[in-house]
Amino acid sequence: MYKTFDFTPYFGSAEVLANKFLKLYFKEQKPSFPIDPFRILSDFNIPFVFRDLKKLEGLYIPPENEEDIAVVGINRNRPIFRQRFTAAHELCHHIKDKTRQNVCPIDGKKSPIEKFADDFAAALLMPIDELKVQVALYEKDGIIDIENVLYVADYFAVSFQSCVFRIAYKLGKISGETSPAALTKKINKFQPAKKRESINVKSNDVNLYKSVLDNALSYFIANSSKAVWYKFKTNFVFNENRLEGLDIEYQTVSEIITDLRLKKQDSEFCRDSYDVVIEVAGHASMYDFIYETEETNITVFSLLSLNRMLYQYAPYPDEAGKTRNSNNLVLGAKFETIDFTEIPNAMGELDKQLKSILQNIESLTISDFIDEILKIHHRITVIHPFRDGNGRTSRVFLNWLFKLKGIPPIYLKAEKKQEYFDALKEADIKNDYTKLREVFYKAIISSYIELTDYPGL
Repeated sequence: MYKTFDFTPYFGSAEVLANKFLKLYFKEQKPSFPIDPFRILSDFNIPFVFRDLKKLEGLYIPPENEEDIAVVGINRNRPIFRQRFTAAHELCHHIKDKTRQNVCPIDGKKSPIEKFADDFAAALLMPIDELKVQVALYEKDGIIDIENVLYVADYFAVSFQSCVFRIAYKLGKISGETSPAALTKKINKFQPAKKRESINVKSNDVNLYKSVLDNALSYFIANSSKAVWYKFKTNFVFNENRLEGLDIEYQTVSEIITDLRLKKQDSEFCRDSYDVVIEVAGHASMYDFIYETEETNITVFSLLSLNRMLYQYAPYPDEAGKTRNSNNLVLGAKFETIDFTEIPNAMGELDKQLKSILQNIESLTISDFIDEILKIHHRITVIHPFRDGNGRTSRVFLNWLFKLKGIPPIYLKAEKKQEYFDALKEADIKNDYTKLREVFYKAIISSYIELTDYPGL
């Protein structure tokens, strides 16, 4: 109903328009918070893509005709709260300004159309009636302390600044001078990010990224350019091996891979002294395999064949793909691995879990599938089945599983190594996968951006 509804009579007020839209969208029921603008765009069949938009928050490209669709671009470099606001802002353009293209600047004087869309986004994400309810929980003598605005902002999943401004101008419950300049100065002095940490207000970013994954990836169109894929692959091999502490230059990766593929064991690089480049080439071959294969009957024991690929150019390749026969230390990591005698049974139990996930793959959302596969990934790191190459093998295996759900392959940048290890430690010790999810959610979104091919953006 809301897709075909004539909103024209409500164009005089952004507040009224947002309120009317919410009533129609939620069928007169109370909205569930935080309101999800990405889901709304998806429900409107509007693809949204993330791009390096430099000085723009976002842009709206209207449909050219009745058979065409609108497209929304969102600045990839902005915080998730700002991206949510931009998505709501572009929704306004679709409802109100769908006959013209709109670009939405970060700084500078805004046009009346842009100001209207900003007001609509604020009203959509922070409906006035619910805002009154949340502020009442913290106000004293008709005023809410600015520190408590943190909790209100997190409830609505909006930026601290936008929440302060809305409470000040719509409810009049911020003390002191409330001119834009005065509020901005007060916010900057307060330093909300640092304050959030000091009072232990947990970030809701992970759950907000779930919506991006579930809605944006449904529009994932892999870029058909070989050059794009080659660059991605080079980044993949380089960062993954740097993640494992291998010292190799970015520019040499392509040369090494080419020579070893052509000459295999006869290559000049196939020597004990070249063990680093041998592993780089094998790693690239693992990537080629999962990208090209149509095999879907994947088990935990598929790790064995992947590990063999990693060391296929080594002087003694037959030694790879076998589970370790001793206990070893994972350098740089902060998680414990199991005793080598327990590996066969542990892999068997894990395979049962994987089979259950894959049997239900169609019923799982993209983010739920990722969450389940990350648990498998973490458990593999704990089992640590091989003497060498466990990290690279397990992450290629992870990408193979992602492929089954149409999720783009990912790589973790080398500078994220400690963050990744810390996330594994938290999963290991606390059974808390929040940090691990955040690490991989961001990596998936980054790959989606790098590999998406969408005309005009």
